[in-house]
Amino acid sequence: MNFLEILNQQPYGIAELSADEGRYLFFNKKEQQIRNLSDSEMNTVSLFDLFPPDEADQLRAIFTQCLAASEGQEFSFKYQADDHAYQMLLSRSSNNTILTTLTDISPLQGLEKRYQQDQATIKCLNDAVIGANIGCWDFYPQEGKIIANKTWVTQKKYRDEDFRVNDQIFSEVIDGLERWSTIVHPDDLEPTFEIIDQHLRGETEVYDAKFRMKFGDGEWHWIHDVGRVFLRDEQGNAIRMNGVHIDITEAQKLEEKVEKLAVTDSLTGLMNRRNFNYLFDAVYERAKRQRTFFCLLLIDVDHFKAYNDTYGHVKGDKVLQKISKALKKNIRHGEDYCFRVGGEEFAVIFTEGEKEAAEALSKRIKDEVESLKIPHENNTAADVVTVSMGLCCTNDMFDSDQLTTIYKHSDKLLYKAKEAGRNALFVE
Repeated sequence: MNFLEILNQQPYGIAELSADEGRYLFFNKKEQQIRNLSDSEMNTVSLFDLFPPDEADQLRAIFTQCLAASEGQEFSFKYQADDHAYQMLLSRSSNNTILTTLTDISPLQGLEKRYQQDQATIKCLNDAVIGANIGCWDFYPQEGKIIANKTWVTQKKYRDEDFRVNDQIFSEVIDGLERWSTIVHPDDLEPTFEIIDQHLRGETEVYDAKFRMKFGDGEWHWIHDVGRVFLRDEQGNAIRMNGVHIDITEAQKLEEKVEKLAVTDSLTGLMNRRNFNYLFDAVYERAKRQRTFFCLLLIDVDHFKAYNDTYGHVKGDKVLQKISKALKKNIRHGEDYCFRVGGEEFAVIFTEGEKEAAEALSKRIKDEVESLKIPHENNTAADVVTVSMGLCCTNDMFDSDQLTTIYKHSDKLLYKAKEAGRNALFVE
């Protein structure tokens, strides 16, 4: 293959032109194809004649620059023709002719326009995120690396330059996961790591945690941390996880005030029946909005009267207090609620994305009560204190009187658990 054949196979135009008149001294096939001229036209035309006057003047000026520049120094000329965008690169040869390459850059211009649009969209989103005081993060668990936006830092009242390697919209957090761990409350660190690990293992659809973080002003604030793994390798190992930090401190304070104002059971510290109706409606409406299962779990201590008759009311009260702690331990605080609705009867109202998850939570509570190993010699179900349960889970939302309907379902299931020998969970 000779040199001319090689030039003709190039995907861009190649030409040599006279410096004074801009006439073709050489051109390859791609140059002729882009210009759309016959052989005779290519041999007689001046390049300047192929452009409108203003562009022709620009091109002449570039020719002049080329002649004044050192050999090989390139100059660029971009123009539009027939809905295409082109770029010419021009330089002076050793013979004082003008060498050019001509490329169709329409695809690149489209990408550049898309890039500019994307950057504008990112800026709008970032402005919204800043306005809402939301910290955004990327987590790479295999490296322990965290990449975050500026608000992730300033939200916590720290200086951005002390936490991130640069001031780009997203930048790496210095020391990543280790740095994050230093500002999470010590009591919340291990439980939060467990929630993270569960999600990384694929056991939960969404990572959802609430924990305290020490802000730059020295105060502890509550953070709602929500995210999801978006990239895994072929073995299913998590590679990348994205999420947001939302400061919910004020909401937590408000909830604490509501809890203090709410009527609670003095013995167990749980809310009592008087507050049950209000929170039932609130959680029910949340389930409707989020299209999740609304769940009501009724719990009854097995043969509790016999326990009091045998061991006395003081020990009976302690049993109720221990069961209350087991309930509190297993619910998501701020989202699920537990009550003492009668002497030895408890209730939990909560939501779950899957019915199986609600059943698992209920079974965990039942097993934990039994694991307390509180002796109960008059319990027909076991030789320790146990509970019977009725769990109603529904995503069929009723238009009216849902409390009565769902409560009756749960109560019937609780009755079936007792009939079946107690220390049992019946689910619908």
